[in-house]
Amino acid sequence: MTFSKILELVGPATLADSLAHLEEGGIVCSTGQLGGKWCLEDFDPIEQLRKNVYLTTFYSGNVNQDKLQEMFDYLAHYQVPVGPEKIFCLDSIQEAHRYLEGTEAFGKVIVLNREEDDDRIETAE
Repeated sequence: MTFSKILELVGPATLADSLAHLEEGGIVCSTGQLGGKWCLEDFDPIEQLRKNVYLTTFYSGNVNQDKLQEMFDYLAHYQVPVGPEKIFCLDSIQEAHRYLEGTEAFGKVIVLNREEDDDRIETAE
């Protein structure tokens, strides 16, 4: 399976795998280092970027009020949906994990530690 864009949150520990799953001309944006590995070792850009792909990064230290406002204006103008895909209550945590590990998950999933009066919340059955 290949993708046109990948947001890499684990970092150098899984970057080679992310690059291998890009389609030609695809983009990987590395913005996290959750894998506990800080540097790339044995990285061959000619070989690992051979499908004419792009590797870029995001550094939150470059964000300022003007850039945030520009993003919010874009979201509003183009009516981009930014809400969570699914919301689970805490007693449905196992279902939330199954959902995330399955193939249908796409987007943010939230688990609340208290009951809310909201029909979007998935409950254990």
